[in-house]
Amino acid sequence: MICSPAARLWLEIISAKSIGNAARAGLQKSVALEEIAAMLATAEGRERLGRIVGRAVRPPDRRFVSEQLRRLERGGCGVICISDASYPPLLCAIADPPPVLFFAGDPAPLLSSMICVVGSRRATRRGLVVARGIARGLSDRGVHVVSGLARGIDGAAHEGALEGAGGTSAVLGCGVDLVYPPEHARLAARIRERGCILSELPLGTPPLKYNFPLRNRILSGLSLGVVVVEAGERSGALGTASWAADQGREVFAVPGPVESAMSGGPHGLIRDGARLAVSAEQILDDLPSASSIRDAARAASEAHPQLELFGEDERRVLEALSLDPKHIDELVQFCHISPAIILPILLDLEMRGVIASCGGGTYALAAPAG
Repeated sequence: MICSPAARLWLEIISAKSIGNAARAGLQKSVALEEIAAMLATAEGRERLGRIVGRAVRPPDRRFVSEQLRRLERGGCGVICISDASYPPLLCAIADPPPVLFFAGDPAPLLSSMICVVGSRRATRRGLVVARGIARGLSDRGVHVVSGLARGIDGAAHEGALEGAGGTSAVLGCGVDLVYPPEHARLAARIRERGCILSELPLGTPPLKYNFPLRNRILSGLSLGVVVVEAGERSGALGTASWAADQGREVFAVPGPVESAMSGGPHGLIRDGARLAVSAEQILDDLPSASSIRDAARAASEAHPQLELFGEDERRVLEALSLDPKHIDELVQFCHISPAIILPILLDLEMRGVIASCGGGTYALAAPAG
């Protein structure tokens, strides 16, 4: 079982179910992990934490943590957290990265270049052949292919990737100790040998319908780009493509016969600006390098000061700012702080060199040195 001390602390935080995804993401940026765990341990600390996240916070569920550790040990699974060196760097760059990832198999490929291949569960024979071929081509070129283990295109993508050198991993909408759909149990076992089964959901979580849309942000967040092979107008694959666009990742779509309902999704994506995909080689030629995406993510991270060094109102102002100037009226509205209070905060932060006045009542984060 792999579970770092930081990951154990995150399990305690997750067990206090009143702290949701958005609140956890905000806490990650503003409060040290050990401090969050310490606040959860006392009634006074939970009251303070509740003021930060805007809702009452329950104490951690020690039985939940113990049960998760027992399941991890029994299933030969592991958990990594966002501060671990083994956490996928591209996923760390999205707006709401999962604080922990449960896995079964080998997480090492998660540090390599990955491309997501997804599509309809009700795929045509042509779609299955195309998905398998593209995934095989990507894998042959050393790319690790990620998909969702669903019936149809996802399964074909995993199969194709397993035929190449790059291997494949699957992100689930349930716990990694379960397999969904159950007929993919043998495929899941093969994936664990060449990659891993991955989920942000605790072990034992069933594959409930509402888990999958949020799961899709992880598929795209892990990847340099998302390739959609066949999708109806309401396919979850289009949700993955939408997440990818929001995350600044490349979106590719494979065209199909105009009379096929499964071509509607890809054709719509192409109409809206997605790149047309016809082969693995062409996809890689059109893809920005992994280093350019990582550099952009690193620059965004370095632009923000260490928020734990500032007071609560100062943190709210800093979280609202970026390198692009914002008018003071926007800051007042966003931060819910009156002009009489926010003006001295802005002046103080400017004198400390953390932000810069850009003229006309606008402010931005000070550019990082170098």
